[in-house]
Parts: sequence; structure tokens; C-alpha cells
Amino acid sequence: MAEIYVAIRNQDRVAMSSVAGELILVLITCDGRFMGQQSASPRNAMATFFNLPAGKYTVIARHPLLQPAEARQDLELAINTIFGVRFIYNEPEHQLLNVETEVSYLL
Repeated sequence: MAEIYVAIRNQDRVAMSSVAGELILVLITCDGRFMGQQSASPRNAMATFFNLPAGKYTVIARHPLLQPAEARQDLELAINTIFGVRFIYNEPEHQLLNVETEVSYLL
């Protein structure tokens, strides 16, 4: 099995779990099928999805006050993999600056 962790950060790399007091929602789909959703943790602005099968995934960060209101990252998850996705927003302007990814393989 594998896992995906998602972090939401501002332009200074500080955790950004909410906008105007409303938490950012993180969703994942696999091969077009809905697999789960979580709000970004108020403590560290992260969402983690465990015990996922291998496949082609889309990670979505969503909040109505962000621009774009929905940001997506496609990835291919292999077995025994931890895949990290970091959405980086300009907090004052509520605009997506960048999406970063990283992959670790478990032995």
C-alpha cells in the first residue's frame, strides 16, 4: 500500500489551513473515482491519505476564496510509495503560486 500527504503553505512556507476562518478542503480521486476528502488540519495544514492502492491519482485543494478556487495535481502512485504534494499560495492575494511534489520509496 501507499500514501499521499498534502501540505498547504503560504508564500513564507508557513502552514495555511484556512482562509477567512474556513478550512481548506483536500480531496483525492483515483482513475476518476472519488477516494476521500479531509479538511486541512488546523494545527499543521496537512491532510494524509493512508493505505492507498497503486494508480493514477488527482489531488485537489479547494476553497472558494482562493484563486483558483480549486487547484489540482495529477500523480501516479506506485506500491510502497509516499507521495507528497505541497500547494503554495500567496496569502494576501489568495493566489496559487506553485505546486511542489516529492516521492519517497519504502523498502
